[in-house]
Amino acid sequence: MTSASLTPRLTTDDDLLGMRLAHRVILRDVTRLRELADRMLADPSSFDRARYAATADYVGLFVASLHHHHNVEDLALWPLITASAGPHVDFTELTDDHDELDPLLDELGEFTRALPDPAAVAGFARTLRTLSEHLHEHIADEERTVFPLITGHVSADAWQRFEKDAQRGGRADFDLTRFFAVMTEDETERVRRELPLPVRVMVAVFSRRQRRRERAVFGRPDRPPIG
Repeated sequence: MTSASLTPRLTTDDDLLGMRLAHRVILRDVTRLRELADRMLADPSSFDRARYAATADYVGLFVASLHHHHNVEDLALWPLITASAGPHVDFTELTDDHDELDPLLDELGEFTRALPDPAAVAGFARTLRTLSEHLHEHIADEERTVFPLITGHVSADAWQRFEKDAQRGGRADFDLTRFFAVMTEDETERVRRELPLPVRVMVAVFSRRQRRRERAVFGRPDRPPIG
């Protein structure tokens, strides 16, 4: 057996699709919510009690999902990269970003639960503007600095174990279904080939639920499920 055959395969850029999709979903949602908040400010009459309640429910799921994403990175991903690349890597800046973002998420949830109070609407819009700016900058920084560390040092087996563990604590009916709305056609075809039929059926069922959830908030349907 050669030494090359003993060397574990490193994570490839293609292996990072799940994390890229998670980031796309985050930016898509914060952008849509920011636009929604601007419409609330400009035309409150277009929002009834049911839509405010649906918005609060959606934001609650969004906030919980993003908290989970940050916790997985802080508690599992950074240690995995450090163990693979060595103690010289420094995630202080990214962790500090999380420390700034997480209170904004909590503040966002507080404002949505107080809708349609005019002060809450104003706070909802203001917080989303700040959150959107921070998230776009943070995710760009993270992909630029972290992705090369993963593909340069983390084995594919370790990455697969990390992704499997990271799914625990999330909500498939919210987190997984939103991925398909941000995939390219090639990515959708790849996922369709890789997903077992039972999972595709589950995604199809959850996606219908998610489209109803999104229509109640954003007023338009999303892409159909892949199942």
